[in-house]
Amino acid sequence: MTAVVFLQRIFLLLVCVLCGLVDAFKTRSQYGQYDALLVARCEARCWFTPDKNSCLKHCLLQPLDKPGLCPKSDTVLTPFDAVCLDTCHQDSQCFALTKCCRHSCGITCQNPVELSTAKGVPDVPQDVKVTGGPKKKTVFLEWTSQIFAAPNSTTLFVIEERHHTGHNFIEKHLSDWSFCGRSPRPSQILKTIVKPGRWYQFRVAAVNENGTKGFSDTSPVFNIAVRPRPPKPPQNVTVSGLWSTSNGTLMGELRWSPPRSDLPIQRYKVFWSRRLHGAKPLDSVLVHQQVVPKEQTRFLLQDLQPNSLYFLQIQALVQYGKKRLKSQKSALILNTTDYISAPPTPTPPIYKTRNKIEGLRVQKMYWSSEGLRAKVIWKSKDEPQKYTVNLWTGPCFKGSKSRRNFKLTVTTQVSHFDLYDLHFSCKYRVGVRSVPDEDVASLEDSFITFVTPNCNEFKRTNRKTRCTD
Repeated sequence: MTAVVFLQRIFLLLVCVLCGLVDAFKTRSQYGQYDALLVARCEARCWFTPDKNSCLKHCLLQPLDKPGLCPKSDTVLTPFDAVCLDTCHQDSQCFALTKCCRHSCGITCQNPVELSTAKGVPDVPQDVKVTGGPKKKTVFLEWTSQIFAAPNSTTLFVIEERHHTGHNFIEKHLSDWSFCGRSPRPSQILKTIVKPGRWYQFRVAAVNENGTKGFSDTSPVFNIAVRPRPPKPPQNVTVSGLWSTSNGTLMGELRWSPPRSDLPIQRYKVFWSRRLHGAKPLDSVLVHQQVVPKEQTRFLLQDLQPNSLYFLQIQALVQYGKKRLKSQKSALILNTTDYISAPPTPTPPIYKTRNKIEGLRVQKMYWSSEGLRAKVIWKSKDEPQKYTVNLWTGPCFKGSKSRRNFKLTVTTQVSHFDLYDLHFSCKYRVGVRSVPDEDVASLEDSFITFVTPNCNEFKRTNRKTRCTD
């Protein structure tokens, strides 16, 4: 084979792969509400039709029998399945391989029997191999399969993946299986699927117009040889309109958009400092910082002074093993003089009164996979309401590794919050207040103080706890 012929074949292969990726993306975006195996079955049925899209839509609306047989109606079901209700009427309403079958108490989706011997259905793919693709952040999958051959028939391969982030592979942290591509050949190059800092496993199912026998065994664990980078700085940083409080200070809400990141954002850090008049441009005093959880993209700035300049910064944080990756800080200068210089409103607002938060207490302490947590609750208001929760640490006792004076601020729309990253044998103070509307005066926090137990005491009632005093 000459070099020219070899290059031509490589070029044609890449074109075919690219076309397959585009086609798979369109199918996934248009028919994402359907089961991936059902969509692939209809695609195989419509593969040679002139109007493939119209054929596919019609096929998805038709009742399709799945291969395999229903188990005997007297089969003993699990307590979760043994519900005397009809939950389906045809196989197409059942997920994945399950069939709509009758049992002694109703009609439900059940796993078929004798599926491996079903005729006219391709065998389960074998020996799934995963290697790095020709470019960074790509994966090359290949597998073996005995394709069922028949005139005007095609076999498609549905690919699913599961993954988790982290420096080391931990099987129990893997996500659920999700569709990531399909191919008419026993191989595929996946682009934009894999990201740095993640562990992946893949599986493949062979599907034709008669159905499928299911997915292959999982592939070996795979991660790309590219180290995750720190996240980009938070985007679209703004401060909403300021409003005055009863003590003459100002309040405003700082907002931002999550940045692009190789790894999921774990939390944000908000910094704010007041600049002195006559100081150099970068000089400031009273630098404050607070940690905001990943779900939060807003922060309530309180006790701002009129006629002042504030330097605001936001930083995104991710964790990779023992290493913390930090973004560059997004910055914004807030001039409260602009607020003071604004023309007065013709009619000053009438402030409603709102009672202080009541019933604030710690409902329970528990252990999660991320450490010690405490759930605080309080009495909710009748009308829709937002609340700000503040957390401070006090003194910690012998054996604790907690940092002192750590402060957390979050905003929630429900009358409870799970405090995280707590340490054993430490004293904490929690404050909760209502977030004021435009015509509601600001109120002081309601406070409680609690002490977390030591590790040995907590283990007696929470056996899954992983800690040492």
